[in-house]
Amino acid sequence: MSLDVSWVLSPLLAVPGVVRGVVLSRDGLILGGSADVTAETGERAAAMTSSVLGAARALCDGLSDGADGEVVDIVISAGSGGYYYIAPAGDRAAIVVAATGTVNIGALAFEVQLQVQKLVKALDEASAARVPGVRT
Repeated sequence: MSLDVSWVLSPLLAVPGVVRGVVLSRDGLILGGSADVTAETGERAAAMTSSVLGAARALCDGLSDGADGEVVDIVISAGSGGYYYIAPAGDRAAIVVAATGTVNIGALAFEVQLQVQKLVKALDEASAARVPGVRT
């Protein structure tokens, strides 16, 4: 997937305390990143985030006996007082942002979920445009 969806990060970077972000595909490929994220850093973050999401899905499936294994978001509290907020965007992508300890997690969660909806829609439209005979 060669679609650059970095635009989805702009509103997230406007949330006070958010410092950078990456958009990734389900299989851990970078789809976009904030301006200060190098290709190497973005690719590494995308691969690790994909693994974290896979582990979280497995955990939810295992502990719920398969009843409800959907992961809506993951918040990692870092020892340095910051946070990493991860949110799947459908079954094809995810968003991860890094924030300082001063971020309002509730405001960040709200904004991330708004952007997740926009990202899912954009990916659906891009996918439909590539498939002959399919229209949205």
